[in-house]
Amino acid sequence: MAIPDHVIFDAEPLIAHADDEPGSTVVEAYLDAVAVEDTTGYANYVNLAEVRYTIARKYDRATADEYLDWLEELGVETVDVGDAWMEASEYVLRYNPALGDSFALATAEHIGGTLLVGGDDDYEEVSNIPIDRFRDGSA
Repeated sequence: MAIPDHVIFDAEPLIAHADDEPGSTVVEAYLDAVAVEDTTGYANYVNLAEVRYTIARKYDRATADEYLDWLEELGVETVDVGDAWMEASEYVLRYNPALGDSFALATAEHIGGTLLVGGDDDYEEVSNIPIDRFRDGSA
């Protein structure tokens, strides 16, 4: 598996990693590459909000916040939604993905990197963004 120079994390891979879901070892390889600076990792605030509330609902807020702090310490850079909101709305108009997925796509476009996603079909028609899947289907 070749890990790209710039990877943008959608919420699903980070949630899968935090919860040790199927495919989490693939996500771990991407995060390891960020940690040793073989690649630069990014996530936007919308997707990080999804990660936080999903983990907090399953466990608690402290656990969610610890995971987010760990991602930051690891080197995952946060992209402001102001850098992607217009493009995110265009993805919704063009392909109709969930709002978080549209922000992930817009962030990948803004950064010029590869988007790491799960197995959902929100990305099937998108051809202008390099997309890697860490698993087929959802957990």
